[in-house]
Amino acid sequence: MRLLSTESESGARIAHALEVRRSSGIAGDIPGYWLLDSPGLAGVLEMARRLAQAPGTPILIEGERGTGVPELARLIHDADPAARRGRWWMISGSLVTPPDMRGWSPDGTLFIEDLDTLRPATQAWLEELLAKRTELERPFRIIAGSRMSASDLLRHPGLREEFVQALDVGRLVVPPLRSRTGDILGLARRFLKHYAGWQGRPLLSFSVAAERKLLALTYPANVRELRNVVERAAALATGVVVGEEAIVVFDQTEPRQAELFRPLAARVQRGGGQVPTLAEIERDYLVMLIREFKGRRTAISRALGVSYSTVLRMIAVHQLDVKTIVNSETTPIAAAG
Repeated sequence: MRLLSTESESGARIAHALEVRRSSGIAGDIPGYWLLDSPGLAGVLEMARRLAQAPGTPILIEGERGTGVPELARLIHDADPAARRGRWWMISGSLVTPPDMRGWSPDGTLFIEDLDTLRPATQAWLEELLAKRTELERPFRIIAGSRMSASDLLRHPGLREEFVQALDVGRLVVPPLRSRTGDILGLARRFLKHYAGWQGRPLLSFSVAAERKLLALTYPANVRELRNVVERAAALATGVVVGEEAIVVFDQTEPRQAELFRPLAARVQRGGGQVPTLAEIERDYLVMLIREFKGRRTAISRALGVSYSTVLRMIAVHQLDVKTIVNSETTPIAAAG
C-alpha cells in the first residue's frame, strides 16, 4: 500500500475532499464539514490529514455530540485515495454484530459510533479484522467514535482492553465548543449568512448585543446547537439586524460568566464578604470541572490546559473525592480529612 508521496499532494487531496463535502449539502442545511471548519480545530485536522496518509491505520476519535466526529471520520475516508475507492460504512456500535455483517467484505472505511455500546462478540470479531488488516487485498480502515476518553474506554467494564488498544493507534480529540470560544462568532456569522441567504434575506447581521449573548452560552450540544440557535435567530429576526431577543435557547445552562463565578460569589457570601484565597478559588473551579466532565481527568486537563498528572496532583492537594463530587448536587464538597 503506497503512502501519499508529498505533503503538497496530500494537501490537495484534503482540499478536494473539503470541496466535495461542502458541495454536497442540502440547500436548506449547512454542509456537514462546516462543523469542523474553524481555527480551533486546525491542529485536529492536521493530525487527521497525516493519519489519512496511512491506509488501514485504525483511528479512535474522542468528542462530544455535535462536535463533528462523524464528519471528521468521513473526511479521513475522503482524503485517503485507497479508502475512498471502497465503501463508506457508518453504523452505531449497538447495531454491529457478526451475523448482521454477513456478506460484507472489508473494503473502504467502517465508522462505528458509540464504541462503548459494542457487544463482546462483536469486539472479538473486529479485533480479528484489525489483526488481519495488512493481509487484505484491498485497504480497509476502522474508525471508532466515542464521547468517552481513551482512558475511560480502557476502564469500561463492557469493553475488552485489548480491543480498545488495537483501535487506539491513531487518536484524535475534538474539543467541545465551550473550550474554543474563539470559534463561536466566526461559525455563527457563517451560519447566519447561509440561512439568511436561504430565506431570501442576505443582508441579515448580528447586533453587538446578540454576539455578546452568543459568546455567553455554554452549548452543551456544541456546534450543532450553535447552528440551530442561528437558524432560529434568522427566522425570528424582524429587521436586517438580528438582536439579542432573537437569540432563543432551550434547556440551556447559565451563561458562561455566571457559571464560572458562581463558586466565587458563594464563598464571598459565606465568608461575610471576605475575599477567598487563590487556593479556595482553584479548589472551587476544580470541583466545578469535575462535575461538568463527570470526573473524567483527561477532559479536565484539556479544559484547564494542563497535563493529566497535574490534574491528579491538584485533586490530591485539595483532597477531593471525585466520585462523591460527581454524585453530589451543586452544594460545595467539604475537603476530606
